[in-house]
Amino acid sequence: MTDHAPGRLRHRGRGYPSTPARVSVGIAGALVAGLALSGCGPSPVDIVEHPVTTTPSRMAGAELQRSAEPEESCAPAPVPAEFPGNGVREVASTDPAEATVEVPRSPERILALGSGAVDVACALGLQDLVVGTSGLPHDADVYLPANLVGLPDLGIAGDWRAEGADFDADAAANAARDLNPDLIVLADSPDPDPDLARALSAVAPTVVYDARSLNWAESTEAIADAYGRPTAGGDLLLDVIDRARFTADATTPRDTWVSLVSVSDGGEIEVQRPDTLGSLMLEAVGAGRPPAQRTRDGQRIGPAPESPPVGDELGGDVIFAVVGGSDRSEKSAREAFATERWTDLDAVGARRMFVVDRAVWEGSGPVAARAVLDDIRSSINGIAPDG
Repeated sequence: MTDHAPGRLRHRGRGYPSTPARVSVGIAGALVAGLALSGCGPSPVDIVEHPVTTTPSRMAGAELQRSAEPEESCAPAPVPAEFPGNGVREVASTDPAEATVEVPRSPERILALGSGAVDVACALGLQDLVVGTSGLPHDADVYLPANLVGLPDLGIAGDWRAEGADFDADAAANAARDLNPDLIVLADSPDPDPDLARALSAVAPTVVYDARSLNWAESTEAIADAYGRPTAGGDLLLDVIDRARFTADATTPRDTWVSLVSVSDGGEIEVQRPDTLGSLMLEAVGAGRPPAQRTRDGQRIGPAPESPPVGDELGGDVIFAVVGGSDRSEKSAREAFATERWTDLDAVGARRMFVVDRAVWEGSGPVAARAVLDDIRSSINGIAPDG
């Protein structure tokens, strides 16, 4: 387990208030990027449904803590459909050629093409309705259950598709047709192929959503709406807000300079991009950041005029190092962590560096967001075990 570092001012952690909280769909749609820390806390039921467990990371000298094991990360039972019965209803789509799409009132066979689409299905307990996926990151099994990660993968989702990857829209549609979906939810791409959406639409109603990390909260709401559960989608966002408030109250992260870095497969260590889910969650809990790493609404901002010069831009009171993305990641990280620049950082010498999974910290959706918050809460005031 993680030891606690002495000498830090910390508020005593408070339990979740018992008042159940709900949020309207309209309000939830405004919860983007940093997530305003307001609202009531979740009920004690959340603690029972999402027990805190510890799983050792693959890297020595660090541990990862999750809100639950991957097999327990999804809601255990499906959230009831809010529009039961047969027939169709209209929902919004970011497809430039089709702003609204008629979808089943209560879909039963979902093709979730994008990590956000899979994440939201898991959070709503719809994992048994998903017949195929695409766009899941490498090592998605660190936070998603095997029955989702092991589904047929079409390999076409825009949010995680390899740059320059080629695919044939008709072949993708044929693969989708073999899965017999009654709803397809597709992650948008920075360079979308209009033929893909058209080909998939010939198979089943296809809703396109904005897959940018900065808009993950709006996308969560849109995906939940397509799944026939818009109010529940708003509740998912409110739960993340409540968890962020709890994390901030329990750990006082504003008192700590939190460094967030990324280790590439080439062994380079650099400050993590500000528009990733992990960076946004640090904003949501009000974490202090080193002057060279300050962010606001997912954008890097310069040091305040009164900020004194500091040392290495990678340094902080505590460091979260994002690792993963390929089979080479662990070897590259070990080499990077042996460099003189890294070992000279104060947080490394004080054993206040924690390895976290790229699949989670660069993920999309409420399940990944909850896991990031649990990493923060479990480690930000801790000391890493000996490696």
